[in-house]
Amino acid sequence: MKKLIVLLILIAIIAASCSQEPAEIVGAYTTVIDKLYNEDMALNHDIKYIAIDTSLINNLSEEQKSDLLKDVEKYGYIVLDMTFEELEEQGYIDDLYFKEGILFKLEDRPISGNSILMDVSKWRSGLGAIGYKDLKVQFKNNNWKITKIGSAWIS
Repeated sequence: MKKLIVLLILIAIIAASCSQEPAEIVGAYTTVIDKLYNEDMALNHDIKYIAIDTSLINNLSEEQKSDLLKDVEKYGYIVLDMTFEELEEQGYIDDLYFKEGILFKLEDRPISGNSILMDVSKWRSGLGAIGYKDLKVQFKNNNWKITKIGSAWIS
């Protein structure tokens, strides 16, 4: 009986170490947003809002998307979960300019092993945006790290 209990405990430990907790996968997306937020800081000047288009994020549940939005509140701005079109419809964006905010757009591909490929951007206006195509974020040593930048672009 003791051998069976020990075996079950070992199986549970191995299974737990192979799975990722929801907070861990959210970390992949916060890692990417942190990188974008800290690049081209001029785009962040005098903002009140950070909008995140979660509509193209496929690897997160609705609860995990909410966790992501809460994580981004650390920057001290009002966080909106809206697409470009919704921001435009509600008057936040006018004439291709988000006067009081920036928009993060993240389009992910299905998780492959411990990696996620994404196309990501930070947008303020038609002439003020940065992004990466095929950025790779990987779970290593209990942390999400960007391991490949992919193709960078700037507007």
